Amino acid sequence: MIQLHNLIVHNLIHMAKLSHVIILHCWSMDSLSHLALLAQSKNIFTQFKPLHSDIQLNDDFLNHNILKLGVFLDINCNLSGTVLDMASAKRLFSYRYHWLIYDRELNFSELESHFKEAQIFIDTDVTYVTNNPITKNFLLYDVYNKGRQLGGDLNITADREISCNKTSCRDERYLSDLYTRSALQHRKSLTGLTIRATAVVNALPLNVSTKEIFDFMNSKDRIQLDTYSRLGYQARQPLRDMLDCKFKYIFRDRWSDGNVTGGMIGDLILEKADLAIAPFVYSFDRALFLKPITKFSVFREICMFRNPRSVSAGLSATEFLQPFSGGVWLTFALLLFLAGCLLWVTFSLERRKQWKPSLLTSCLLSFGAGCIQGAWLTPRSMGGRMAFFALMVTSFLMYNYYTSIVVSKLLGQPIKSNIRTLQQLADSNLDVGIEPTVYTRMYLETSEDRNVRDLYRKKVLGSKRSPDRIYMPTEAGVKSVRDQEGFVYITGVATAYEFVRKQFLPHQICELNEIPLRDASHTHTLLAKTSPYAELIKLSELRMLETGVHFKHERSWMETKLHCYQHNHTVSVGLEYAAPLFIILLGAIILCMGILGLEVIWHRHCTLH
Repeated sequence: MIQLHNLIVHNLIHMAKLSHVIILHCWSMDSLSHLALLAQSKNIFTQFKPLHSDIQLNDDFLNHNILKLGVFLDINCNLSGTVLDMASAKRLFSYRYHWLIYDRELNFSELESHFKEAQIFIDTDVTYVTNNPITKNFLLYDVYNKGRQLGGDLNITADREISCNKTSCRDERYLSDLYTRSALQHRKSLTGLTIRATAVVNALPLNVSTKEIFDFMNSKDRIQLDTYSRLGYQARQPLRDMLDCKFKYIFRDRWSDGNVTGGMIGDLILEKADLAIAPFVYSFDRALFLKPITKFSVFREICMFRNPRSVSAGLSATEFLQPFSGGVWLTFALLLFLAGCLLWVTFSLERRKQWKPSLLTSCLLSFGAGCIQGAWLTPRSMGGRMAFFALMVTSFLMYNYYTSIVVSKLLGQPIKSNIRTLQQLADSNLDVGIEPTVYTRMYLETSEDRNVRDLYRKKVLGSKRSPDRIYMPTEAGVKSVRDQEGFVYITGVATAYEFVRKQFLPHQICELNEIPLRDASHTHTLLAKTSPYAELIKLSELRMLETGVHFKHERSWMETKLHCYQHNHTVSVGLEYAAPLFIILLGAIILCMGILGLEVIWHRHCTLH
């Protein structure tokens, strides 16, 4: 028994690398005390459970909250078969348990009877130990099944022979090449097995022929139809080749009835399928039953529209005052007035016996210089001309600053709309169209977000338009955004950006406004928490991500970024920007005509009197 105790400690520390173990035994107290002292000396936390008639094999039996638990079972005990049946029924032969099963004499028929119908899978960690009748060493066997529900057979592979004395153990010889790689690498080939894969098809009725469905899933035209399903189907083909297995497809007409029922989700949770072809958005409700394996693709839904062009929205003189602040304009005006007063004083001193311009005329000369219009009358003295030259230089610098800011504004990034949130969009008078995908429609109808509910109530339920004009195909919706400035289309970037790239001119892309419908996230490959293939599929998909295989499929199906080239077209100033200029000019003409009329009246009055 001392050699067996050393083998248990050697297997836990050096092979399984565990520090927690449960001993299921029918041994004497003296034997247990030696094992307990040995385990304590190696810092192994040990719990002993005797296999007697009154043992409680309830739901808490072998339950734990650590990453992995070691379990030693002496199969020669009377209740060992009951324990193995219980472990099989509760699926305790999983990656969370390391089983070390000891049998004094190897009996393959009895071993097969215990494990042939047991719930053991590709992630099972079961080591079967027996004695070598010739050398009295221990023989270790690796026991697993790649998938009994998939048609797999029980596999018993000889691993190594270990010799133990009263103090330690060492490897005598290897009986196979298992030691050269991990257990998962040894079992990764699923040759001859058929994985059950569930997929969703919304674009076709499920009563059509299987050939039509497969032709549709393999095609790359009309990318707006079942985008994520077809991307998932085509991206899973390299996975199938890596695993060297076959896929048996289960086609559904929906992703799910709720968050965790029906459709593909229901197939995974109820273990009707081993793999979902299409990715999912991970949520709290789904986290209770499913776990994410790898990131699959970007998932964003937006409300996109171009700036609504309205003449009335731009009738403001502030467009021409924006390059400078109010303080700068006031300082420049005072500078021109002061220059006009100085010119008037200068002209009065220089032209004592000649005609002298009035103060108003001098201020007009200063204003003309400020507008880079020159002057028809200049001072004669050196000091006056130097002052006038300083005024012209200041005006020249101000003019260059002003024009450069205006030009940069016209050539820069187009002005975005003031509508920045979903609530502002719901309160606006803009028309809304919606992409008729299942996940977009369900989110709008069932979301608990107050802004989304308000948007749906005002723009869909409260709209006077017919539903077929609200729920528009992706291409038609993108064209409406292009042709109707101010039209809002709610869509996913995975499908819409491809049509935007094809239908929009480059400068029109720069004018697009985007409001997120929901927080940007990623879709993931989800598997049931109890899936034995989680780690194998995860490593295979990570390999495809590292080599760029998955990225190639994703880029061929999805546009996730739009490029804005705003310098490739002639900038045209619309009436909404030029209208204030014409209004100011018209107001100035009316004012001048009024002043001219007053001067005529005053002149006649003076002539009569």
